[in-house]
Amino acid sequence: MKFTLVSLKNIFYKLRYNYMKKIVSNIAILLSIATIVSCDKDFNTIGSEVIGDDHFDFLIKDDVTLSAYTKRTGAVQSNNLPINSLGIYVDRYFGTTKSTFVSQLELNSIAPYFGNIREIQSTDSIYLYVPYFSEQTATGSGIEPNTFELKSVYGDSDNATLDLKIFENGYFLRNYNAVDPSVSQKYYSDEKTSLIENNLASAQLNDGSNLSENTQFKFNKEEIIIYKTNGSGAYLDSNGAVTTDDSKRVVKERLAPGMWINLNKSFFETKVLNAPDSKLINNNLFKEYFKGLYFQVDANSSGNSNALALLDFSKAYITMQYHTKEAATDEFKKKTFKLNLKGNTINFFENTFSSEYNDELTNTNAPNTDEFLYPKGGDGSVVFIDLFGDDDAGDDDLIPEELEELRSQNILINDAYLTFYVKNEEQKNSTRIFLYDATNNIPILDYIFDSSTATDPANNKFSYGGILEVVENVDTKYKIRLSSHINNLIKGTDPDTNKNVRLGLSVTQNINNGNRYGIKDPTLFGNTNLPIGSIMSPLGTILYGNHPSTDPSKKMKFEIYYTKPN
Repeated sequence: MKFTLVSLKNIFYKLRYNYMKKIVSNIAILLSIATIVSCDKDFNTIGSEVIGDDHFDFLIKDDVTLSAYTKRTGAVQSNNLPINSLGIYVDRYFGTTKSTFVSQLELNSIAPYFGNIREIQSTDSIYLYVPYFSEQTATGSGIEPNTFELKSVYGDSDNATLDLKIFENGYFLRNYNAVDPSVSQKYYSDEKTSLIENNLASAQLNDGSNLSENTQFKFNKEEIIIYKTNGSGAYLDSNGAVTTDDSKRVVKERLAPGMWINLNKSFFETKVLNAPDSKLINNNLFKEYFKGLYFQVDANSSGNSNALALLDFSKAYITMQYHTKEAATDEFKKKTFKLNLKGNTINFFENTFSSEYNDELTNTNAPNTDEFLYPKGGDGSVVFIDLFGDDDAGDDDLIPEELEELRSQNILINDAYLTFYVKNEEQKNSTRIFLYDATNNIPILDYIFDSSTATDPANNKFSYGGILEVVENVDTKYKIRLSSHINNLIKGTDPDTNKNVRLGLSVTQNINNGNRYGIKDPTLFGNTNLPIGSIMSPLGTILYGNHPSTDPSKKMKFEIYYTKPN
């Protein structure tokens, strides 16, 4: 008998193998409220009608043929990323990555009028502020600073220092391809020297005497506090009187921890304050005139330059303080103007990979299966996975025989998982990995259908999974659900969408962004795109594959939980 159970839709999608048998005994009760529509022995897919008696078995299939191997990405598209990295990260297994960055600037208000007579005086400042990702952990009393912890800073952020240099960029970052203006311009992670460093347009701009802003730069977790002054640099108390007592200063503004860099005043006086009016009419003209800033980092002489931060430069700005008056006999008035780090950007990566990692990429068994898998962010590597083995050469229908066998059994898919065990070689593992359709370069259905959210957005889509599991402070495994994907392969009727596509596995910096970005050399990589979340991540992880020599207890597992009529 076949019953329509509208109220049961989507329930069986959520069932798990270890408790589904308990549900079966209650189905008869639920059937009493259903409407009988026909009598047959059909079995249907997830979320559809189900036969409600004891004439079916709950089974696990865990012997599907798998092939998984790692491919080097080469240079990747890295312009206009949502999040960019800056610094040097030393991973104990994968090696060293240096990240530099270039960004255009925009006028906070177009066609500004700076006054008839304007100048930057000795008490004025030109400063850059780039906020870090941080979390406030304690509140200070009075004028005491609040306490913060930095997030998305890798390496030894408490102690490491970098040699940071900021220059005027001399290369115009285009919106569209010069050959085909209908196509957006792509810039790649390995073009630092040819595009930018060969076209620097100024001397170093962060050239002050405070070494923490240049040769001894550090990602500082201290809150930034700006106090009220009299316009000439003297601090004021609550009565507006000049004070030299630190405890009587008045807080004007509190800023979360961030990069605070004083920039060369003479440069900005000439380049912006005294710029021709025609260059300030709109931001398009301004970007052609002032092509942006380049952030260069190098190791310094400290012996510890292992610090790299992920930054949202779109929230960064430059504040220009200046004095202006209309007539020579007028008094100067202090004013401010803001430039925003917005427009086109490029993140550049320079890698010195370890010999071990390089050897593994060179000696991969692709397209056959590898003993270990090495998804690595930036311009690192991605894993490709083929399910269900090969097609029989005799039938030439491009459908693997194992998949054809499952399709012929009229089964109901209850769940399906891929599980990857971590091989710890002192690397810092990514907290999320991302499984996607690498044939079409789109997310799989389970990712698309999963709207689950968590307090921390990094844990969103937790039903889809791919979250690093930690047991007693040891990184152990990742588990990813692909139930809807497998169900569509087996029960889907559209030959255009139920194909057995190749899967891709990458690390991801942002599970909420499933978009794709380009590859500079698709022939080397074997694909034209990869997930943008992989490009933004500086991390990598090492996973056990399913090669015959792999430790059987750690092999990657593919398990299908299904129901079959008996």
